[in-house]
Amino acid sequence: MSVPDRLRVGIMQPYFFPYFEQFRLIAACDRWVVFDTAQYTRKSWMNRNRILNREKGTAYISVPVQHAGLDTAIRDAHLDAAQDWRGRLLDKLRVYQADAPHYAAVRTLVGDATAGQYDTLAVLNTALLRRVCSHLGIDTPIEVASQLPLELPEACAPGEWALHIARQLGATEYRNAAGGRALFDASLYAQHGIALSFHEACPRTYATGRFAFVPDLSIVDWLMWNDLDTLRDWLA
Repeated sequence: MSVPDRLRVGIMQPYFFPYFEQFRLIAACDRWVVFDTAQYTRKSWMNRNRILNREKGTAYISVPVQHAGLDTAIRDAHLDAAQDWRGRLLDKLRVYQADAPHYAAVRTLVGDATAGQYDTLAVLNTALLRRVCSHLGIDTPIEVASQLPLELPEACAPGEWALHIARQLGATEYRNAAGGRALFDASLYAQHGIALSFHEACPRTYATGRFAFVPDLSIVDWLMWNDLDTLRDWLA
């Protein structure tokens, strides 16, 4: 099997219906790794995100997670099956019904994507990520760290986890969101033959009917207001 001239790898924790920029970053990579072996953090983007709300401006959509200790890995964070989080999620989407042109299609997408039996947060978020990527036409393979034959240390500096994973995957380049630039040492990556690059956000605005526009909401909001051709152009 021939070795590709370029293999750009991206790695990130599994977030719940993340914002559009994460999908731009995924589209810019040749392989994407869901970093589910990292520590789970309560009340973070891992189990919630924001959409529009008529009274407060924004509101959270979320998925409940059973009580987890401070040392719980994301892959071991179990969903609280006793709560009807799917019903609450779909109910909150009704705020878009009268105004958003793609409400019906997005409600169906979200309903179908969340309808499966998911035991853990990582499995759910990975399934949602794949579903939205498919909807947007992103063909980057999405893999899960805990399912790959990786040899990872028990602990290391925050910016070095990606180095260990990228090196073992044979990456020639590792690409990270620009907001994490301070965590990384480019010379350390260069020692292993890996170029380090950073994904810069490309701010966008779009019409939101009678609502005030709010930047960086969940991908759900972007899908509600924008057609697929526009979103696919913005991915580039």
